[in-house]
Amino acid sequence: MPRRVRPRTLTLSALAGVGLLSAVNGALTGVGSAAPAPAVPPDTKAATSVSVTCPFPDPAGARALTVETAATLPAQARTGTSLALGAFSAKLTLPRDVALSYLPAGATAGSLAGEVRLDLNVHKDDRADKVPVTLTVPATPLPEAGDVTLAATGTVPEIALNTVGAVTFDVTAPSLALAAVPPPAEPAAKPVACALDPEQQTTLGKVLVLPKVTPGAKAQQQAAAADEPAPGDPPTEDEFAVPLSLVTIQTKSTVRKLGATVTADPAFLFNGLFILNLVDGSSRVTGSTTFNPATATFLGFGFVPVTATVEFLPVDWRNSKIIEFAGKITTHADDNTYLDTTLQVMARLSNAKVNGVPLDLGPGCVTTKAVEITLSGPYEAFGVGHIRTDKDKGFELPMFTGCGAAGQDLNPLLSGMGSGTGNQAFVDTYNLIVCTDPDHTQCPDGSNGPPQGSAAAKKAAAKKPN
Repeated sequence: MPRRVRPRTLTLSALAGVGLLSAVNGALTGVGSAAPAPAVPPDTKAATSVSVTCPFPDPAGARALTVETAATLPAQARTGTSLALGAFSAKLTLPRDVALSYLPAGATAGSLAGEVRLDLNVHKDDRADKVPVTLTVPATPLPEAGDVTLAATGTVPEIALNTVGAVTFDVTAPSLALAAVPPPAEPAAKPVACALDPEQQTTLGKVLVLPKVTPGAKAQQQAAAADEPAPGDPPTEDEFAVPLSLVTIQTKSTVRKLGATVTADPAFLFNGLFILNLVDGSSRVTGSTTFNPATATFLGFGFVPVTATVEFLPVDWRNSKIIEFAGKITTHADDNTYLDTTLQVMARLSNAKVNGVPLDLGPGCVTTKAVEITLSGPYEAFGVGHIRTDKDKGFELPMFTGCGAAGQDLNPLLSGMGSGTGNQAFVDTYNLIVCTDPDHTQCPDGSNGPPQGSAAAKKAAAKKPN
């Protein structure tokens, strides 16, 4: 029977018959209320090592052991959806004399099996509860000499979290229930309850819990927009900021009058933050980037072959190359999240050649005003995003100024060739998971770059065929 809980407790009650854990602010959710969690962000490998003291029966006595716990954690979850921790394991090394104490008297060889029982301490702010986990130790033979390493594995019941924000998972001291294989005739030894040594880090990992997607969420978010921080504002006291890991940016733009496509080398978003409003559930992203120069080849006025370097720079391009990025994340009727952002950049041309002959454009050949590029599209802060300009409106490329050298005024020429409306911009973002596993096949999807088959992946493969 589910137990009642205090209103200020983050409760995770194990419903053993169905293998589901629930966590809510003051009440239990039913099994049917937990929908499958979204699988967009890849799972991350989490591990921690703690030192414990275990009081084994005499003559072994108390011993200091190290317990290594590992699991895979989802990068994020949504309230009311089932959260699963995968590949949960614990490993410890038992001193040889302690291992021999479990065998029949006088035995110098044999095997041990049993269980490692521990709790996961799940908490957020002042709300916390413990999830009991039982791991199985398979029959493990003692080596001919030296200590024995025991590896225990098991399954953590699924969890439904009805709280928003970063939920922390901490490990606790294990209880060891071990016995010889086959079991001896005498009664089995009682479980040994170990204790954590003081002043150590016990956190296994954290999971960001996002608000549940509900019908009409987009309209509600838009209605409340006037009271929300601007996309580029720093986090407020009602917001929770999560640093974004390595985010790579692929950019492509088309210039309608030139019939040219400009594709830049990959850039990166740095100082990126995913910011979640804990009051209304809205979210946004901020960060900085620098777009790499790109070489464009086109036919000027439809018949003159021209090449030039194209750059998108900040409005204060003389003093900085850093472009600030900020956008709002909204949920559409299809339950997918979308990013809306507007970039203010200056376009600069340089290193031009006309029919193979260099044309000196000077150092300050830029647009007369900022290029305003409004982008929108499906986006996952911890996954993949594909945003672009409106397919009907695009963006306007203003007239150019400061173009030319040695008294030449090339502004009319360049403006006539390229300036105008109907241009398009496409931006793909990939949140790359940093994987340190020596075996790359064990790394999560997305940790090695853009998805296979994507244009970005094909470009990377072309650059690095081996």
